[in-house]
Amino acid sequence: MKAVVKQSTNLDLRAVRLGLDELILMENAGIALAKLIKKERKKLQNKRVLFLLGGGNNAADGLVALRHLKKAKAYKMGFKENAMFLKQEQILKNYGFSFLKKEPKIKRYGVIVDCIFGSGFKGNLDAKTANFLKKINQHKALKIACDIPTALGSEVCFKADITLSMGAFKELLLEDFAKEFVGKLKLAKLGISHRLFTHKTKSYLLEKKDLTLIKRKAGTNKGDYGHIAVVGNGGAANLAGLGALNFGAGLVSLVKEKSNSALLMQKENLNFNFNAAALGMGLLNLELLKDENLSKKPLVLDANAFLDEAILPFLQKEDVVLTPHPKEFTRLFKMCFKQDLNVQDLQKNRFFYAQKFTQTYPCILVLKGANTIISQKDECFIVNLGCANLAKGGSGDVLAGMIAALLGAGFSPLKAAKNAVLAHALTSKAYRFNANSFDALKLIKGLKCL
Repeated sequence: MKAVVKQSTNLDLRAVRLGLDELILMENAGIALAKLIKKERKKLQNKRVLFLLGGGNNAADGLVALRHLKKAKAYKMGFKENAMFLKQEQILKNYGFSFLKKEPKIKRYGVIVDCIFGSGFKGNLDAKTANFLKKINQHKALKIACDIPTALGSEVCFKADITLSMGAFKELLLEDFAKEFVGKLKLAKLGISHRLFTHKTKSYLLEKKDLTLIKRKAGTNKGDYGHIAVVGNGGAANLAGLGALNFGAGLVSLVKEKSNSALLMQKENLNFNFNAAALGMGLLNLELLKDENLSKKPLVLDANAFLDEAILPFLQKEDVVLTPHPKEFTRLFKMCFKQDLNVQDLQKNRFFYAQKFTQTYPCILVLKGANTIISQKDECFIVNLGCANLAKGGSGDVLAGMIAALLGAGFSPLKAAKNAVLAHALTSKAYRFNANSFDALKLIKGLKCL
């Protein structure tokens, strides 16, 4: 896991209190950026590197990197220069470095490094800078952003292939709208261990190595791995059931629904000894939300469950996992807070709304998206490994079944949600064929490769 923060200013101050002054942090940031550029340009035919510089600390990081590189050019964009920039600029000049005097011809360069603005940028770019960035974004050079792509979240921003985040990942980099602009995320260490630097952070980006699966042991039987009740309708219920079974559940029963597979059992009601349930996938009869048997067991609520206020009592339970996509979350948010929320506003600030919800309700929220957020109380985990091939009907049904499988096997609700979302994303990422051909059945089959 890697820590995720709202902004790194307080972390920088903490590092200074530990004895690392601002110049040391900047030196380490610049060295990390230079190492990344050296590594990436080895893969390219055109190895010419161009730095675009603002006038703040982000640009000063770039000046340090320039000092550690050979044959790199730099263009100052004409912004006000602070004391740290001027200090690093003077060091470079002492080395005999000179800056480009005219706006560079972008097509000459194979690598373009964005050190214009960092996390402190607010508002929109001026017309000249915006037009320049538009030209850069159209160029096929490898584009690397230092810390945060310039003007990320604005109408025009730098579109990076790689973003090197300094010290810790920022929430802004993991908002859904940012995914196409940040490219591949990499982390730069600043001369202090990641754990010490981030200290008491409670938000984390999950990685492949964090995955924990159900472990089958000799001498056990199907009952040891949980009996899952799936309360849904049609194909959606069957997909959830097969997702649970292929993710390790011992038994899966569809409630009041015909099974399309010999592997799934059928039950007429919830009066049987199940260990966990998933409810809502294509479900039309939401009266089942009032069944007392559901209140006694861990539960996953998905899809149509968010259409009925009968869901509200379940939000007070710590062993309930909610799995809404953005549109479903806006319905849930209105039910809970009596406020309208549109999908566009949600997608611009997913962390804010997810945390507002889970600071009010003790259940676990899995806010699905390009970067899925798993949150409970003040803890937050993000999975950014999923691919666009998951944007197919049925993917969410499978996920609901997978979470239920882990609940039935005895995973804590938060651990079940984290590991199922991570496995779901990794399975989609491992698909090596045409992304358009991926579907929920291939997702289920792909679970065998984890």
